[in-house]
Amino acid sequence: MKKNVKNLILYHTEETHGKNRKKLYIEEGQNNFNGKIIVPDELEEIEIK
Repeated sequence: MKKNVKNLILYHTEETHGKNRKKLYIEEGQNNFNGKIIVPDELEEIEIK
């Protein structure tokens, strides 16, 4: 089944990856998702329209 999902927000991530956290999660997500992947920082607000 194909969904028309354009964005994926990963907000419960491990903090053990340090400075590379965002890069690693985005790279891994791109293996399974073709849209935009967002990995916010702690307390970062994301506006959903």
